[in-house]
Amino acid sequence: MKRCFPLVAPIAVAALFSPLVLWGQDPKAPEKSDQTQNDQNKDSGLADYLLRTVKLTGSIRERWEGPEGPFTVTPSDSYVYSQIRLGIIYQPASWLNVFVEAQDARGLFYQAPQPNSFYNPLDLHLAWVSFGKQEGPGLFVKVGRQDMVIGSGHLLAATDYWWTYAARNFDVVYGSYTNKYFKSELVAGSAVLVNTAGFDEHRPGDHVYAEYNSFGHIVPGASVEPYLIVRTLDGVKSKEGQVGNMDTLAVGVRLVGKIRGFDYNFEPLHQFGSYSNDTLRAAGLLTGAGWLVSSKGWKPRIYTDYEYASGDDAKKNYTRETFDNMFGFNWPMNSVTGQFAWKNLKDLRAGVEFAPFKKLKFKVDGREYWLANIHDGLYNALGTRTVFNPDAKSAHIGESIEMMATATVTKSTSFGFGVGTIFPGEYLKESKKDQAYIYPYISFTQTF
Repeated sequence: MKRCFPLVAPIAVAALFSPLVLWGQDPKAPEKSDQTQNDQNKDSGLADYLLRTVKLTGSIRERWEGPEGPFTVTPSDSYVYSQIRLGIIYQPASWLNVFVEAQDARGLFYQAPQPNSFYNPLDLHLAWVSFGKQEGPGLFVKVGRQDMVIGSGHLLAATDYWWTYAARNFDVVYGSYTNKYFKSELVAGSAVLVNTAGFDEHRPGDHVYAEYNSFGHIVPGASVEPYLIVRTLDGVKSKEGQVGNMDTLAVGVRLVGKIRGFDYNFEPLHQFGSYSNDTLRAAGLLTGAGWLVSSKGWKPRIYTDYEYASGDDAKKNYTRETFDNMFGFNWPMNSVTGQFAWKNLKDLRAGVEFAPFKKLKFKVDGREYWLANIHDGLYNALGTRTVFNPDAKSAHIGESIEMMATATVTKSTSFGFGVGTIFPGEYLKESKKDQAYIYPYISFTQTF
């Protein structure tokens, strides 16, 4: 069985044994006549200490899916994904936290090899120690296996914040400093790779580094967030077939704000670097706006957004233009169906969200998809190229209508249901995927 990331094992051991080690003992030996009473006081003291500093956590998540259409990868038209987590958090002081969590994720009735994004038998999911308070002014440091979202999450995020049940996380050192003028975040480490036959660990040679800054006083009612995110990877192959290293640098700025009932975001970025002996030149754009029509009744909000990520022209010219969305989340950000990634894509969306009841929320939208470059291909939420047709004449992928609903029964219990669709455009029809794709789901989440 493979070993864990070097930072993880000591943290896991610390979480399990530090409550007993740090619980103080009386240095004076008790008198024999008072031994029984002192033992009872010690037991009571230890129990009180553990109740104050130790907390057990857990969750159960289930999701049924029944997709139909050309992107289905299993002969079963109905299956269930299941995820169970158990964790323990130890907080001996307000500025110190230690956390360890185990996870079991698997599918039922799948009838095909399950992807690693959903299948990961019992394993160590999280193991970290943090110093300081994450919210509010001051310095905060977290070390170990952790989940996180940097900025909009389109380049660096734990997929657990969305739908994948095995849930990507990171073996990193994360630090932040916050004052009333700005917040600065630093990240250094690697994404964890699911290993269904042993302990999860990061891919050798695959590392990520980030500096993300947020300034809340430059533009009234908005946050200006310049950033640099770097990914390095060994053993990639250029378009000319030469094996080498990848160094991708993403430089961007995000503007996000609100003006009364109007909200907006704008995030252009550029990627440069090397991909083996190819020069990397890629670009991306995220922009959108929304309007809260009324803060009363159903609280309807209408919105629209547009996403762009460049693709490659497939020419052997020592230049690579396929955008690298690194470790960002795509599902359901780019599609409820999970068939689209922020990669060689133009995605235009418009929709409405509303809450007919306080604990029931709906979101309905429509999308149009195009390839950014017809000579590249279509990538799914896992970053895998699923459709490649260099002879296609049209870049129009198709349209989609989606609905998502969330019912919050209690603070710890919720249900979700919805449906995603893909109606093929000329590109998919030319690629022999001319049938509609339908993706219904029902989900259940219980935390404790």
